[in-house]
Amino acid sequence: MTKRPPLPEGLGDHFGVSLGGTEGVSRSRARASDLESHFRGSRSIRLDRPEANGLTAAQHFEELQNDLIARCNAYLPVAPVDFRFGFVTAARLYRIPIPQALYRRASLDVAVPGTAYPPRMKGVTGHRMTSLPQLELRGGLPILPPEVVWLQLAPLLTLDELIVAGDHLVRRKRPESSMEKLRDVVAAHGAQKGAVRARAAVEEVRPGTDSPKESEMRLVLVRAGLPEPVIGFTVFDATGGWVGTPDLAYVKQRVALDYEGEVHRIDERTFLGDIERREMFADAGWRHIRVTKDHLRSPHRLISRVAPLL
Repeated sequence: MTKRPPLPEGLGDHFGVSLGGTEGVSRSRARASDLESHFRGSRSIRLDRPEANGLTAAQHFEELQNDLIARCNAYLPVAPVDFRFGFVTAARLYRIPIPQALYRRASLDVAVPGTAYPPRMKGVTGHRMTSLPQLELRGGLPILPPEVVWLQLAPLLTLDELIVAGDHLVRRKRPESSMEKLRDVVAAHGAQKGAVRARAAVEEVRPGTDSPKESEMRLVLVRAGLPEPVIGFTVFDATGGWVGTPDLAYVKQRVALDYEGEVHRIDERTFLGDIERREMFADAGWRHIRVTKDHLRSPHRLISRVAPLL
């Protein structure tokens, strides 16, 4: 068996076939099994990927993210001179919460300025914008600003999904954007498709949240006609001691709500901490309601618990 010649140093993990040719990579070498072609004219070093069956949901999500980043990098050698990743592709790079159906879209969304022709290539969906904003890089990838991407999602998402996505961008920890920027982009693109939905959504986006499920929980309560709860209210006991900062709170009625994901069930330390936390709220005179994904799937169950307390 003939030993496969090594690739030239400095060529990188992703390279264009034409550049490889000038560096001495033969056509047969470019077709070798240790390389893969995501796009016509591009080659990438093939990576070993774990079996999806043995992965947790979080690990599977990270593998999807790694695959997307790899495909974006594989596109760079054959990309237009001036472009940005946008729409669903950029939303995923920003980790904006979007429906699973959109995550299954394999095509990369590539935006070019109005003077250029949108790219036409298998695995790529081209978009033409009037102009492109100043170049920003995320992990070395050119990408549209997060608030622009949020507006681009408006035609693809329901009103509540768009609100949850907006909450994510102005979240408490490491926010990607701000309320001012969201409002500005809506005002500047009033005629764009989805702008009416975006104008309605931005009025219900709330800064300071910690998770998409927290946002969904708030919308379930509000859509049922209940008052809007307070985000990030810190509860203290009668002596001034810290009790906790629940996801949502009805302060006057002393009702606290926390969303609990799978870790609250399977991690013993977290589970025991939850018991103590609930007792601390009770001692401070607060009712502490623990909300799960089942409550969000069947909102009437959550409403039937909260409404009588208000």
